[in-house]
Amino acid sequence: MNKHEKRQARVLALKMIYSKEINGAQSKSTITKDISKVNGKSSKEVTDYAKQIFDLTFDRQDEVDRYIVEKSSNWDISRIGLIDKLIIRMSLVEMLYVNDVPPKVSIVEGVEIAKEYSTNDSGAFVNGILDSVYNENVKDKD
Repeated sequence: MNKHEKRQARVLALKMIYSKEINGAQSKSTITKDISKVNGKSSKEVTDYAKQIFDLTFDRQDEVDRYIVEKSSNWDISRIGLIDKLIIRMSLVEMLYVNDVPPKVSIVEGVEIAKEYSTNDSGAFVNGILDSVYNENVKDKD
């Protein structure tokens, strides 16, 4: 999958994660089916990667939220903007649990997606959290 398709998969994953967060009662399978219908133009590879990131984000949510709480010392996690929090979660699971993506790519992609889908200040905020986790927990393992 090329970098454009990976970005497409990440954005698709963000949409799925957001939908699940907003409509919590829906099952993960319902959301992935609905999103696949909406994004019918996406290749199977893109959709599969989006589903992988979606699943990891919810399966590892407690773990990545601990990183977010630890690294956002002046912010209660409930005060972090929803889109920012979801982008950080998604980027962290990719950085920590997807072995074929370099961690720095996960950081850059998270920042770029935040710039596009959130506020003007979100890129810097997302970068600060992700870079801090990388430097303290991932860097030496590269």
